[in-house]
Amino acid sequence: MAYVPVNYDNKRYMPKPLRRFGREAFEHAGLSKPHADEMAGYLVATDLRGVLSHGTRMIPGYVHTFETGHYNPTPVFKTVREMGATIQIDGDGGIGHLASARAVRAAVTLARRHGIALASGFRCGHTGSIGNWTRIAVREGMIGIFYSTAVSLPNYTTPQTVAVANGDPPYSVGIPGTPPVVVDMGTLLDRPENQEKIAPISTLPLIKGVGLQTIDLMMTLPLAAMHERPTEPYPGAICSVTALVIDPAFLGSVENFGREVERLREGMTSMPPLPGLSRTVLPGQREAEREKDFCQNGIPLDPAHIEALADLADRLGIPRYWEKEGT
Repeated sequence: MAYVPVNYDNKRYMPKPLRRFGREAFEHAGLSKPHADEMAGYLVATDLRGVLSHGTRMIPGYVHTFETGHYNPTPVFKTVREMGATIQIDGDGGIGHLASARAVRAAVTLARRHGIALASGFRCGHTGSIGNWTRIAVREGMIGIFYSTAVSLPNYTTPQTVAVANGDPPYSVGIPGTPPVVVDMGTLLDRPENQEKIAPISTLPLIKGVGLQTIDLMMTLPLAAMHERPTEPYPGAICSVTALVIDPAFLGSVENFGREVERLREGMTSMPPLPGLSRTVLPGQREAEREKDFCQNGIPLDPAHIEALADLADRLGIPRYWEKEGT
């Protein structure tokens, strides 16, 4: 479980130089220029949403995984099977961002034809902030649902609660709207020490959390296991993904769909906030507000984040573009 809060007092950095740095860092690690630029774009887009744990902070670690052979820097994505409104993609040991984006785009193409589509992918690495992938469908006016395994698989050999053993597989749903409704979260309710505090009050949240974890794992790992897998030369490529895409246009009036989404939004946001929160917003609204702010005014990043990027820049011989104007 990773969480890095947005501190608006931190110094701000513009997205363009961060993307340029990320692209060059990934090229140094062996990625093709198109893949390197694509990866850098996803990580900056994640920062712009305020999901700082999964954005450019990850560049040094990802570069290391490519350099050490943990991930394949030059994957060739292959369609293993396509039938009707379903498709399965082999990630060839590459990082999960690239495989996830291709799975969703394939599902969008099929959903245009069939109204609904399912894409699964396997043999890929960490999938990042998976709201990136449901928003691909949303930008096409479609509903996106995305499941992914976590970067480490469930551990059922160490004595621990099932919630901890299952890990924190992420889950995302995107609904078209203004702004889109986007749930992007891990399914582990909270850290073990906090679960101990919650349990005496109510075990219901813990049980619901395990339910979400179970669905996520059952929607990914069994589908990935349906085909023989070669001996894996890239030990980090253990993630599996499943994308569902629905085109509302196949079900009736898109205008009525949009009006109902907005009616629900207005109703929900008119309600008093949850305890401990200052206002009621739908998932994705705060992130959309941050994206607008950070695009114009820069992304507030903590000193440790920037120091890690600076260390990598110096090691690779890449300029610290974020320190230069107009890059």
